[in-house]
Amino acid sequence: MEQEVKHKFLDQNIPRKGKVLKDHFQETHGDATAPPFFSLIEFNLSGLCNRSCVFCPRVDPAIFPNINEHLPVDLYERVMVDLAEVNYDGMILFSGFGEPLLYKKIEHLIQMSKQYCPNVRNEMVTNGDLVTVERLKELFASGLDTLLLSMYDGPEQEPLFIQMREDAGLTEDQLILRKRWLSAEENYGITLVNRSGMVDIPEVGVGALKEPLARRCFYPFYQVVVDYDGAVLLCTHDWGKKIIVGNLNDQSIHELWDSPQIQKVRMSLSKADRNFAPCNLCDADGTMMGREHFEQWMGYYRETVDESV
Repeated sequence: MEQEVKHKFLDQNIPRKGKVLKDHFQETHGDATAPPFFSLIEFNLSGLCNRSCVFCPRVDPAIFPNINEHLPVDLYERVMVDLAEVNYDGMILFSGFGEPLLYKKIEHLIQMSKQYCPNVRNEMVTNGDLVTVERLKELFASGLDTLLLSMYDGPEQEPLFIQMREDAGLTEDQLILRKRWLSAEENYGITLVNRSGMVDIPEVGVGALKEPLARRCFYPFYQVVVDYDGAVLLCTHDWGKKIIVGNLNDQSIHELWDSPQIQKVRMSLSKADRNFAPCNLCDADGTMMGREHFEQWMGYYRETVDESV
């Protein structure tokens, strides 16, 4: 029996994002015998963030320092060309391990996404420190669909960003405000995870696990995470970058999406086996979205792949 993962606080974005991915799956994966393509590709555009939150590994620069390196524009365009080959219309998320608005050419990347994949959904997560009314207008004029803005400083931020949203002519679905100033007792307003064992917050019971969870995880079945150096990572919780599936400087996204290494990981996670790094230390509940992708992948593997891979 799989272990239950209890959530003290459930982020409002989880059911919203889950519905977006589920709708995409249902619209694009009609052939139940074929392996599903991912519905989400997330980009960590640089090694920089201008904050260091207590629930993030960046709180300790010795563990996760700022690195002034950035995703090359030509590499991003190469990925878009590959996605255009399959008429990709899922989600592109600019988030990762840092602040995407520190990337100076972010509007260009957003525009390029729509140029190559007109029906793609562009989303971004920001801490709001670099947000102005003019910047909002530029981002959405470039092709951004949704901006999730995390407010860390206090309730006084909310009316300021609400006014910015109105002045920029945006809706609540376009600019989503998230209360992140809450206390430790309220889990800081987020669904806390230990970032694959790299965060230790004893007062709220978050830290590296002593024993791996006996629980399946669907992340590698529906999403791809691309780091600023072109590395494709196992998932968005692998802050230690323990599993690098490959690098887009050397292989295409199509080759890496079902590489032998990721097949092996999927087989293990399908059996609730997390006895390998980084999953052995991770407390994330990876079953809150992506079940449809998982089930279709497993049907495909039963027909085509030896489970001993």
